[in-house]
Amino acid sequence: MGLTTKQIEAARHSMGPERIHDGNGLYLRLFAGGAKVFELRHARGGKPGWITLGRFPEIGLRRARDLAGAARLMLERGIAISELRALLKQGDVAALEAVFEEPGEAMPLATAMPSFRELAKIWFEQKKLGLRNGKHIQQNWNTIETYVFPHFGDRRIDEITVADVIAAIKPIWHCKHETAKRTLGRTKEIFALAKIKQLRADNPADFSTRIALGRVLRRKGHFGALAHEQMPEFWDWLQNVRCECQTRQLAMLMILSAKRTKETRLAQWSFFDSEAAIWTTPEELMKMGRNHRVPLSRQMAVVLDNMSLLTGDHRQIFAKPGNRSGVVSENTVLNLVKRFDPEITGHGFRATFKTWARRQKRYEADAIEFALAHEQDALESAYQREDLLEEREQLMQDWADYVTRGRDPVRLRDLTSG
Repeated sequence: MGLTTKQIEAARHSMGPERIHDGNGLYLRLFAGGAKVFELRHARGGKPGWITLGRFPEIGLRRARDLAGAARLMLERGIAISELRALLKQGDVAALEAVFEEPGEAMPLATAMPSFRELAKIWFEQKKLGLRNGKHIQQNWNTIETYVFPHFGDRRIDEITVADVIAAIKPIWHCKHETAKRTLGRTKEIFALAKIKQLRADNPADFSTRIALGRVLRRKGHFGALAHEQMPEFWDWLQNVRCECQTRQLAMLMILSAKRTKETRLAQWSFFDSEAAIWTTPEELMKMGRNHRVPLSRQMAVVLDNMSLLTGDHRQIFAKPGNRSGVVSENTVLNLVKRFDPEITGHGFRATFKTWARRQKRYEADAIEFALAHEQDALESAYQREDLLEEREQLMQDWADYVTRGRDPVRLRDLTSG
């Protein structure tokens, strides 16, 4: 916890420890005669020692921190202790500044301790380079900005305590538990960066959450999935329910392909090879970070033909220029399927597909996992170089025939020609 000027003014010898720590090796030493001196602790040659920076109030707290930062850097550069002490004698501060500057490079003396917010910005700029999903990137920053900054965003990074972190996380620990866990994890990373930069020696976000915040009783949730026996019934309902045609086609393609909602919504015409009957989703849209191929069933081809009449002049299949994303929104298709059953989700159809496929007991487990674009472990990936596309052709056609009872979706060309 950093010192304040008021604390320094009130401090007296014999009322506590002889030296009071401000942070980063800077101490205020109290003498019996009333003198108060700023000192920097060092460990040159592995042996602890002290360097006097100046008396208070001749030099203030901010100036002492600046001098401490400059002295630490000079020690790192190899300056002799005796030379540094000579430069730090009262009246020789200008000489220290002169040494601290190098030709052609402005080297400011001040090395002020950053605030949590300032260090968080450095952490975020580094972290987002390793993230690809725009929504996920923004979530990393938004959780810190929403739940942490109001508590101690503008305080010095070395002033923040475990109690401060607990106070920030506690209000959402039980009601928004997953968000709270992620926020705490990101806060811990920021303080870990502070340790790496030698801005503090501990990590106040590293504590037992069970002791500090209490246990959270919860059941592990899964995406609501429709029983596979109900899929033909749902398909029939989907053909007749009143909804926007584009939303209906999106739901059908999601079901028939067992693809994730995002992968289907953002599909582009260039992803499809009609002659080879293959849909290839590029790696930047895939959760596993690799291209994913799906063999097109007869029914999927009909859906694509329908969409060519609706959005064939756009780059994206499910284009919606009026929407912020430029395509049909995720909530639009989610709201549609919930009209059939409030407990199910669009993503849950993938679980329905997997359950059905495993119950058939005639498809290789690897083929099913490739169909769902699930990440394999490192050993399996090393030996399994193919994506079993030929095996999956029959799997996807069998699934489509089961869902549709062997019938094709309504062809929009037939309706327009009539």
